[in-house]
Amino acid sequence: MPLKLILARHGNTFGPNDKVCWVGSQNDLPLVESGLAQAARAAAVLKDVPLAAIYFAPLQRTKKFAEIVAEASSLPPPLIPDARLTELDYGLWSGLSDNEIVEKFGEEALRAWVDRSIWPENCKWTSNEATVTREVKEFVHEIAERYPNNAHVLVVSSNGRLRYFLKVVETEFEKRVQNHSFKVATGKVCLLDVDNGSSSLRLWNEQPESLQGLLTY
Repeated sequence: MPLKLILARHGNTFGPNDKVCWVGSQNDLPLVESGLAQAARAAAVLKDVPLAAIYFAPLQRTKKFAEIVAEASSLPPPLIPDARLTELDYGLWSGLSDNEIVEKFGEEALRAWVDRSIWPENCKWTSNEATVTREVKEFVHEIAERYPNNAHVLVVSSNGRLRYFLKVVETEFEKRVQNHSFKVATGKVCLLDVDNGSSSLRLWNEQPESLQGLLTY
């Protein structure tokens, strides 16, 4: 039985009348009402799943999402912050809308990142692809070492970081460069099976209810 690594993106951080902009690691926004509802939706699905732990990025939006899931659990799991799950620092893109990024840096730069995960040049993003990839792979390896094969572990992170979990599945990241399908929307979940050092992808960017029937306990 493989370890079930459930990945969730935090809920909404913008209300109906808010400017929707890029929010990175330097922007510590709380969940808005709809974001809290998204967390509650995930919690309802996971309440009877015996989660061994919930790992979360140490930001308000991810921590609150994790807490809501834990509080609803019939067997509340430990909550563990991990900086390796923190959203990327979008540098000069932070606080800008898509249209503003296009105006300042060009549409190709925006589409290259969104569709193909190509990091923009001269935009003061403070990390790099190699570092983020290494952090995610180390995290998954540690989880696999720490918990038994039939365990369920929840990870709450953000869109820019979550795409690098595809790097632990052979050829999956490269496939998504071709079909432009990296995004994990707010409140959506993904599922990896991790077994004996290899990983397979079961779900990507789906509503929490899609987990039902895929978790064995």
